[in-house]
Amino acid sequence: MVKTSVLYKKISHIRHNLDRLVAKSTMSEKDFLKNEDAQESVLLNLQQAIQGCIDIGSHIISGEGWGAPGSISDIFYRLEEHGIIKPDLVETIIPMAGFRNLIVHQYQDVDFKIVYQLYQNRLHDIEAFLDAVESHFTP
Repeated sequence: MVKTSVLYKKISHIRHNLDRLVAKSTMSEKDFLKNEDAQESVLLNLQQAIQGCIDIGSHIISGEGWGAPGSISDIFYRLEEHGIIKPDLVETIIPMAGFRNLIVHQYQDVDFKIVYQLYQNRLHDIEAFLDAVESHFTP
């Protein structure tokens, strides 16, 4: 069974990460690319927000007894298959999960121009994921 208290705690944490990212969104790309502290803050909050989405998906799949996903991508396909998220969201959230892997495993190869574009233009995808989960599990 899915524990909604766990879901809402994770959603709250992700929204906190998103708030921290939005606070940095007024910075110009030029200033962002020169500011290592801002880069580290953005990377950390992006990583945690994306990881939180992965964790939520895993919790739902486990709680519903849908079997173990074969990959991170499979988590989101499973959620789509069961009507929790829409196909267009799957196609935007999976690349974010891949980007999270880059942050975690190959930090030195991160292109901060891409990071800037991601947190300036794609946070609504994470918010859409959270909204979809909330609407599915709210009575």
